[in-house]
Amino acid sequence: MLRKILLVLLSVLVLMSVGVGAFMTKDYSADLETVSSKGTVTSKVFFKGGKMKMETSAKGNEAIMIMRNDKKLMWMLMPDTKMYMEMPSQSKKSDIQSQMHDPDVKIEKDFIGNETIDNHPAKKYHVTVYKNGAKENSGFLWEATDMDNFPVRFQSEDKASTTTWRNIKIGGISDDLFEIPAGYKKMDMPMMPHR
Repeated sequence: MLRKILLVLLSVLVLMSVGVGAFMTKDYSADLETVSSKGTVTSKVFFKGGKMKMETSAKGNEAIMIMRNDKKLMWMLMPDTKMYMEMPSQSKKSDIQSQMHDPDVKIEKDFIGNETIDNHPAKKYHVTVYKNGAKENSGFLWEATDMDNFPVRFQSEDKASTTTWRNIKIGGISDDLFEIPAGYKKMDMPMMPHR
């Protein structure tokens, strides 16, 4: 369940990285709050030079996902058992830097209006991402004009889920955050059934 939530959040972040170049070129940390019909999920996200870490808690469970595109790996850490799983990252889907500069990816941003989000003056856009001419994803994006157009909210096209960035801090991210902490043991990935 928590893994599914993390993957949904990750897909939101990847969409955001494609849609907003400045978003993923800055080192930052932020609190994410995602509200959907399944409830509210809070996460802490850290980003530095193409590396990303997301700490998520939902319904009393905690999980940490670290994306290391430099190693083409993703680690899923389970703090309660001090175990972690290692998965190869699908470079085309999860390599944020590649997606930002992918010539096959086109972004359409249509301005809707001005709003205030979490005390930030923001511009609201409808964003559509196309890959090889086919629509891949779309939704609504708010960029804070007082933070160099940093995204502060994303809402899915069907408005079923909304993610808000809070307590955004630019810079000051330690490389140690993107390593497996001492004391964690690697566990084998369960076999996935072939389709």
